[in-house]
Parts: sequence; C-alpha cells; structure tokens
Amino acid sequence: MRALSELTDALAIARTVAEFQTLGRTAFLEKYEQQASHRYFADVDGTLVDSKPLLAVAYGKQHPANGPLPIRLFSGGDETRRTLKRFGIELVVRDDTQPAPHYGEIPECPPGTIFANRREAYDAGVHRTLQAGIAGQAHGTQSICLSAGYSDDEIQGDLITYTGFGGRNANSGRHVADQKLEKGNLGLVENHNLGRPVRVLVKESVLTGDRSHEQYIYLGLFTVTSWSWGIRDGWKVLIYQLRAVAGDSLIPDETAIALTRGEDVAPLRRGSQISRIVRNYEVAASIKRLYDHTCQICSARLVTSAGPYSEGAHIRPLGIPHNGPDTLDNILCLCPNCHKLLDGHALTIRPDGTVLNLGEPVGQLTVATAHALNFEHIAYQEQISIGVSGRR
Repeated sequence: MRALSELTDALAIARTVAEFQTLGRTAFLEKYEQQASHRYFADVDGTLVDSKPLLAVAYGKQHPANGPLPIRLFSGGDETRRTLKRFGIELVVRDDTQPAPHYGEIPECPPGTIFANRREAYDAGVHRTLQAGIAGQAHGTQSICLSAGYSDDEIQGDLITYTGFGGRNANSGRHVADQKLEKGNLGLVENHNLGRPVRVLVKESVLTGDRSHEQYIYLGLFTVTSWSWGIRDGWKVLIYQLRAVAGDSLIPDETAIALTRGEDVAPLRRGSQISRIVRNYEVAASIKRLYDHTCQICSARLVTSAGPYSEGAHIRPLGIPHNGPDTLDNILCLCPNCHKLLDGHALTIRPDGTVLNLGEPVGQLTVATAHALNFEHIAYQEQISIGVSGRR
C-alpha cells in the first residue's frame, strides 16, 4: 500500500512547486487531475500551493513508476501538516478566493505594533508569509521581514540594507547557488521602479543583538532606494537599500537604541500639519503596460536585467500648487531621459501632440486609442514651462 510516509525527497517538492509556478494553478491541477483546495494551502516562500495536490504530485515525481499518490490515501489535516513540516513548509488555512495583494499601511497596525511571533503578524496582514523573508510576487512586493537570517542585512540610521531570498543551504546558512531575479526579489525591483512602499517587519533580536528577544516589531513603510548585485560565498546575491518613509515609519536606529536600553518603543510622531500625497501606483503600472514600456516621446524601449523599464510621468504635477490628479489622463509612459526633460520644463507638448524641446519641434507624441489624455493638463504643463524658462 502506497503511503505519504514514502515521500522523503525535498527535490521532488521543489520540482512540483516550480511546475505549479510555471503552469499556473489551473493548468497544474488539470494536468494531474487534482481537485483544488478550498481552505488548506502550503505556503512555499510566499507562493500558496494547494496542499494535497502538492504532496500527491511530489510523491509521483519521487516514485515515477507509481505516479501521483491518490489523495484518498491521506488526510488533508494533521497528516498533511506533519508531512509539509518535514520539508520546512507551513500549512495555512485560507479562503480559496484570495484578496488582491495589499500594498502600503495597515490601518489597524501602526508602526511600532509588536507581535509575539510571525503568525500574529501574518494574521494582522502585515507580513503574509510564515517563513519567507519576502512577501511578494514578480509584479510587486508587499513586505519584508528581517529575522537574523542574513548576516549582510544592516541597519544604519533610517536606512536598511537587505539581502534577497534564495541560494542558501537551510542548515549551514551558506550560499550554495546564485540568487535569481524572480518572484519577491523582482517585486522589490518593481517597487523601486514605481516608488511603491514596502512594509518592514523586524525581529527584536536583529535590533538588540540578543537572541533571546523573540518578538517582532512593525517598523512601517520604507521605499526601495536602490538595488544591485553582490557576491557572497562566491555566489551572486541581490542587495537592496531601503529608506524609512518620513511620517510613516519608525527610524530603525532609534528603535534599536531604545530596545537595547530596555525602553519602550516610542510611538510614531506624526505632525498634525503634515499633508501627504497618496499615490495610486497601479496607475503608473497600467500606463507602462499599455505602451509596453515604450516612451511616448522618443519611442525608446529600455530593457534591463530585471526586464523592461519605463517611468510614469505626470503631466500636471501632483501636490500644491499644481494639484494634478493621479489618473491615466494625466500621465505619460516615458523613458528616464524624457521624464527628466519634461519635469525640467525643457520638453513641452502642444495640443496637436507636437513635442517641443526648448521651443523647437522634435517630434510627435504617440497616444494609444485607449489612452484618453486630458489636453487641459498638457496646456497647463506648457504654461508653467514657459513661465519657468522665460521662453515665449
């Protein structure tokens, strides 16, 4: 009689998860004739995989002569949980209808909220994975957790240096493979491109250096200011620098000092007169998709090691005194050069779409049929550009 206890190969699990991610959930379940889970999922580095199908298919990969293990031969509760635990995977209970990933602050959990463990942080929605350091996907990362997993992670003032996930031996902690620019790692790059914030959860021991400190502290929102490749143990790793968002986060250094002294974490101080622009980052993402990251002014399409890159440029600036809206009719898909020239009032656009550089015609604005630009914003941008430069 075949049994779940015969599933012992971690590589079979990894291959199954990789196939799930490549095919997508629906195609994966159809290929192996598996029933979708409705409540129980395996949390594998932030990817939720139907728990019983995962084990059934992985069994078949380890024992190809037998094929997938019929799910009637094992229970979906404790037996599944114990088996996943052997491979370092948590079984989570969730509704099958997944909410959209949530970026930004959690109103019920202000910066400085303390959690006894990661389960509490997960349930609160601050960091929606029980093991992985990154909660995110290729199109964006919602949160990261610093839990003393990487010696290269560093805190300096309001800055955090953070190492991406993957490539390490679970037992020794040493790197044994290159990290990859995928999933949450790529999501952090996308956050950098969009200026979209990421929530930061940190284990108290990371701040104090005392391993007996097991609580987790939510520091608030940080922006990814840069990313690059580094070398650790001879292997490539991704290194990110994040900066605390003023008014939306605690300063890591100050928090560390307070905890080391045995003091309470100071509550976040938000001035009553502070006014913040709340950006809808999906608007910028939509305009980039619409033009496939091709500049509407010069037609350049930049491709980096992380994929195509472009910038969402507001025509009428946001904030006082311009008060431009964060909407599709007020945004262009531009390359960095044209974006800088537009913001620097060198480039202007006439109502007929003619692009001017310091008053001289240089081309025509490309506008997709689905992009309903508001030419009042274009006229406003031209007006303030002439005012700034003194041109007539």
